[in-house]
Amino acid sequence: MTVPNNHIDRYNLLKLVDHFHRRGLYSSIFLSIMEGEKALEQFSPEILVQNESSSGAVSLLPRMILFHGTSDYSIPSDSSKTFVDTLQRVGAQAELILYAGKTHTDLFLQDPLRGGQDELFDYLVAFIHSDDKEALARDAAAPPRRRFVPEILLKLAGQVSPF
Repeated sequence: MTVPNNHIDRYNLLKLVDHFHRRGLYSSIFLSIMEGEKALEQFSPEILVQNESSSGAVSLLPRMILFHGTSDYSIPSDSSKTFVDTLQRVGAQAELILYAGKTHTDLFLQDPLRGGQDELFDYLVAFIHSDDKEALARDAAAPPRRRFVPEILLKLAGQVSPF
C-alpha cells in the first residue's frame, strides 16, 4: 500500500501501514492483525470524525487534549497536530500540548519514574484541581516526587525501547 504523502498519523491507521513496515512490523502482518485495510478505515478516528454520518456524534464529544513529545520517532508529533486540526474543523473542542524533546515513552513512563519535576503530571493535577484553590495550594507546597529508577537505567531503557 502506498501512502500519498510521507505524513504518518496514528489517528489515521491507513497512514501507519508503510511507517510500521519500515520499522519492522511488516505490512502483511499489520494488516492481518488489523483484519485488513477496510478495518483500518473503520477504526481510524481521523477518518471517522470526517464521515458525514458521524457529524451528530462529533458534537457530543467531550473536550479533548492531546499530549505529544516532539522527539517521538515512533509516531511523529505532526500526527497529533493533524488530528487536532481535523477535530476542530468538524466542530469538536480539541487542543494539542507538545513537549519539546520528549519521546514516545518519556511522558508516561520515563518522566514519572524519574521523579522530581514532571510537566505532564503537573499539568494534569493543575487541570483536575483548577476549580479548587485549596488543592492548588497543597499541590504547590507538595514535596518533589521521589525517583523510582536510577537515571542510567532510564537512559538505557530509552536506547533499547522499540518506541
